[in-house]
Amino acid sequence: MEPQEAVRQLEYAIDASLDETGQRTAATYRPTFERVADRADGSAVYTLACDLAGEVVAGDCPSPAEANASADRVLDDWAYTDGGA
Repeated sequence: MEPQEAVRQLEYAIDASLDETGQRTAATYRPTFERVADRADGSAVYTLACDLAGEVVAGDCPSPAEANASADRVLDDWAYTDGGA
């Protein structure tokens, strides 16, 4: 998954689940998705998007710092299971 696709998916999840505008809110995650894409691959971006979307569906809207912490966990798991880049 490409970073821009991940942002779009979060836009939809936010629009459907929260009383916030998905386009504005999801854009704050773009640098995080780009960092994951640079350090890993599309499957890591997809995993992060799923994690964040799950939080949104549960009624939470992670801050950019929380999204970065989630990204670090995904990258750590990716490096451990796939050997890293």
